[in-house]
Amino acid sequence: MTGMELYAKFMLTLTIGLMGVGLVLVTVFETLLRDWDPVVEAKRWWRLYHRHHTASVSAEDILSELEGRRQNRYQYATRPPARAIDRRREDLLDMRAADKRVSSPDFVEAL
Repeated sequence: MTGMELYAKFMLTLTIGLMGVGLVLVTVFETLLRDWDPVVEAKRWWRLYHRHHTASVSAEDILSELEGRRQNRYQYATRPPARAIDRRREDLLDMRAADKRVSSPDFVEAL
């Protein structure tokens, strides 16, 4: 192959590759990052990382936070209180019974 043919092949490959990268980036930006606002994120990052932590944190706060982390180290996701599902089921049954009473012809005639 001559130098010109190699150059044309390189340019064609580069064009196809850059178009592919462009399509991937457009897809990522339109689907995954649609709701992402870089200005808001930059301001949030600036506030988080450029504030003076020592002015508002005392030793007691640090110790209480460490104690809380140590106590909750192995705590997993919270579960609903015992019998919460049964109470919800009973409430739904009570609501259905009330709806049946209200929609019955005897109740309508009594009004």
